Amino acid sequence: MKLTGKFPKSFFIKTLVLLVVFFFLLIFSGASDSFNKTTQNFLTKLGNESEPDSNIVIIYINGNDISAIGPWPIKRSYYALLINSLKEFEVKTTGLEVFLSARFVTQSVYENLLTNVIEQAGNVVLGSTAGSINYNNGIYYTDSLSYPTPKLLNDEIRTGHLNFLNEDGIIIPLEVKTLTEKEKAFSLVLAGNEIHEDLIELNIFSSWQKFRKYSLLEYFDLLQNNKDSLLYLKNKIVIIGISDPQLASPVSSAFDEQVPGVALHAFAVDNILNGRWFCNNYYSLSSILFLIFLIVFSFFVQKKPVEKIIAIYIFLIILFLLISIIYLKVFYIKLAYVHFIIPLSILFITELVFYTRERQELLLGTIAETKALKSILKNKENQLEKLQKELDVTEDVKLIEKIKSLKDNIGRMKKVEEDETAVEVGSEIKTENFFGMVYKSKVMANITDLIKRTAPEDANILILGESGTGKELAARAIHSLSKRKDKNFVAVNCGALSDSLLESELFGHVKGAFTGAVSDKEGRFEVADNGTIFLDEVAETSENFQVKLLRILQSGEFEKVGSSKTQRVNVRVVAATNKKPEEAVAEKKFREDLYYRLNVIKIELPPLRERKDDIEILAEHFVRKESPELKISVSVLKTLREYNWKGNVRELESVIKRAVIFAKSSGRKLLQLSDLPKEIVRETTIDFEDLVLESLRNKKFSHSSVTETAKELGKVNRTLVAENFRGVAFKTLVENNYDMNASVRKISDTDDPELNERVKNKVETFLLNIENDVKDLSGNDFETVKLNFSSKYKNLPQRFHIYLDEVIKHFLR
Repeated sequence: MKLTGKFPKSFFIKTLVLLVVFFFLLIFSGASDSFNKTTQNFLTKLGNESEPDSNIVIIYINGNDISAIGPWPIKRSYYALLINSLKEFEVKTTGLEVFLSARFVTQSVYENLLTNVIEQAGNVVLGSTAGSINYNNGIYYTDSLSYPTPKLLNDEIRTGHLNFLNEDGIIIPLEVKTLTEKEKAFSLVLAGNEIHEDLIELNIFSSWQKFRKYSLLEYFDLLQNNKDSLLYLKNKIVIIGISDPQLASPVSSAFDEQVPGVALHAFAVDNILNGRWFCNNYYSLSSILFLIFLIVFSFFVQKKPVEKIIAIYIFLIILFLLISIIYLKVFYIKLAYVHFIIPLSILFITELVFYTRERQELLLGTIAETKALKSILKNKENQLEKLQKELDVTEDVKLIEKIKSLKDNIGRMKKVEEDETAVEVGSEIKTENFFGMVYKSKVMANITDLIKRTAPEDANILILGESGTGKELAARAIHSLSKRKDKNFVAVNCGALSDSLLESELFGHVKGAFTGAVSDKEGRFEVADNGTIFLDEVAETSENFQVKLLRILQSGEFEKVGSSKTQRVNVRVVAATNKKPEEAVAEKKFREDLYYRLNVIKIELPPLRERKDDIEILAEHFVRKESPELKISVSVLKTLREYNWKGNVRELESVIKRAVIFAKSSGRKLLQLSDLPKEIVRETTIDFEDLVLESLRNKKFSHSSVTETAKELGKVNRTLVAENFRGVAFKTLVENNYDMNASVRKISDTDDPELNERVKNKVETFLLNIENDVKDLSGNDFETVKLNFSSKYKNLPQRFHIYLDEVIKHFLR
């Protein structure tokens, strides 16, 4: 077998598409990074925001603070006062995110003061700045380091660089080096932790507003007026910095449009303290794994129904989002989201393209068959017209027989055309649904009118009608319109139980009444007390039981089986039978007095054959109930109207259920004659396959018969004829339980041994082709084999697919 037999051609195309998409994603890395960042922000927003570390406090300097205490830069004395006060509260560490440059001469008078305060505090970290930063061999190098003035005055003062790289996320180098110096990150020095990483990617897990924070003026106000509220600052890490966007450029996050630098460093300290910075080490690995997974996934969704494919893709997206959120929010691991979402979307589009092409191919085959049928129909109609003109001249018996046969063929072919046309249900048709009884006919309108008039009274009612006419629906309607509607409605099929069981079922029994009566049992009459009891097939009961039933109808009294205690109930009885009660009375099979007790009001339900106006709306109703998107063809509706319906509405419902199943399995939205049981359809149509078979028989299944048939049927595609013949062969084999001789005779329609040998050779070739390929895939289940046999289904008309399925299963067994 060829490689494409094990791996369908569509799988190779989808694999190639995936590889091309991945290649473009790698080339256009800028767009990929942007998509990744957007996806990460989306995932970060899903679920609840995490809470920042409560040991971190921010004191920020905003525009209002600067306006109130002087122009920027503010006097160093304010920083001195701030640091000194924080020392009194015994904070663990104070970080000054503001870079104290020596360029400002006006600040020189306060430099020594601030330096002395920092020296005395002993827990202050100042911010330094690095120049251009480059990464080489696992080390971040910078061309320069600029230190704050206090550090220049006292080299013992601790500092950390304030730099971050805003690339695919916010990257903070944990240490930068010059040729002679090295400087740790500001946040790393503040946290006081040692971590073995070159960098951290910042995890901004919430709005920066969630940090405990004060503006500079708020803090000084609390210091003067409510000092006790600041006692909690003991052992906290306090970061002081600028939040005014005009002085320090902010960045955006998933939660805030503007995140100031001081907040970024607060997040960095939190990340280091709690080990929740983002890990980017698995990006490339996840990209490769996504590619492998999608290639394998594309193989396993081959040839599945489009509804199932859509459901699988939706499930996969949801699963991917859940896994990504867990990795991002629990393990802080970033994945190559773009390398999953974009290829998966392209793969889905490719699946839809393949599905659309497949449907188009099926449609083209159907259109070709329809065109051929119409062409042949027109030729036969022209032929009929000529023969009828000849008949006007001479009344030849053979000519009359030929015209009769031609008319029959034309009628059957027209049914095929009607089988492709959906019935249009007119909005002007008034359909009624009376407690489940669907109708439009006058006879049923009279029935429902009678029910409406008699239901409110308490009189007993006898419902007559054949099996399947809806006697229980009528009984339920009576109960629902009666004064007893809020009480129980109890239905009992008397014909399905023996006398002893029926008596126990209706009247109940006491413990020990008979073997197996281990406890008291409430009878159906007791359950229906003050309600309605429906006794179906009441004419099937024995005379002995009828006596007991008559008593309860007369007085409401009865005894449980095995008890002498008389009980009383108030029950309305609605009885039903499919027999003619008058005849049963005359034959002494039904008590006359019981009949008169039950027959206070008589309702006769007509059989379906006497209300054929309702067949269309009943069929439509049952189809909508099973599958609202399906339609009924014109020929199906005509056939349903012509059928005798011995089982009445119940039989019609069963036939529609079966037809819906067959139509769905064939991928159609239209119920056609092929979906109906054979006993309903009989030989009423000529299908394209019949024309193909008839033509091949006429040509004695010769070597050139397929080509000649294709020309004869209106120059249709030769493949269309060949595949119809192959489908007929599979269908006949399955229907004849793989009896080769019987199948060959059915196809050839002759006992000619030479002709049968030709047909046999062709059928055996079809089977051998399947058998050999099944052997190559031995050990696999049917679904796997079918997946690899896509080429064998490709041109075969859809109606024959179920027979090819059975042939494959036969060889697998």
